[in-house]
Amino acid sequence: MMNSKRSNGTIDIIIVEDNALLRAEVSAYLQRVGMAVRTAECGAELDQLLAEAPTDVVVLDLGLPAEDGTVIAQRLRDLYPAMGIVMVTARGQVAERVLGYATGADIYLVKPVDYSELEAAIRAILRGRTDQTATSSADDPAAAQQTLWRLDTHARSLTAPSGETVTLTHTETDILSCLCEAAGQTVSRAVITARLGRDATISNHRSVDQIVSRLRRKIASRTNSEVTLRSAYGHGYYLAQTILEN
Repeated sequence: MMNSKRSNGTIDIIIVEDNALLRAEVSAYLQRVGMAVRTAECGAELDQLLAEAPTDVVVLDLGLPAEDGTVIAQRLRDLYPAMGIVMVTARGQVAERVLGYATGADIYLVKPVDYSELEAAIRAILRGRTDQTATSSADDPAAAQQTLWRLDTHARSLTAPSGETVTLTHTETDILSCLCEAAGQTVSRAVITARLGRDATISNHRSVDQIVSRLRRKIASRTNSEVTLRSAYGHGYYLAQTILEN
């Protein structure tokens, strides 16, 4: 999980808003409630800030110059799957909200937004992303190990935290191993296809999608639970929870 909270527990926020007055007002409010805030006017400035240091949550306007906020959100979700994204926009139609969530928003707020509601949205996202495994590990490492999925590449099996084991094919094992090595980052279909020793063709990319879909169903049916194997829209796949590989 991305965790850019500073050593004193401060939440790090990046505001992306081209209206200078609004940007300053939002920044001032979030700083007053104890958050560390950086600001950007556009997607290019946001990229520069993220290259300098990660963040916990991006507060993203959609009507930005040069690059629309939905495009930026989709790129962020591909590159930083654990990052929180709050879209703040005047676009309030149902279809526009659906598009916002489809392209990566965790929460979609329509202007004018009460700043206390924005603060609550940010804190809600971070509560949802709290890494319970890390907390358990600090208290009892052995207990934390038992709450994780485990991939045995030699036996070609995946064991759920509850103890049920799923037998995997060579291909399923290779895909999960590839995703484990990425440690939560998105792995493109091209990379997965290459890992399987196949050419990067559209048909092979679709084959990967079919294998992943069957794998999800297999795991759910045989363990009565789901490993969080998620798709990054239009790009590839990532693991949103830890799988220990051995």
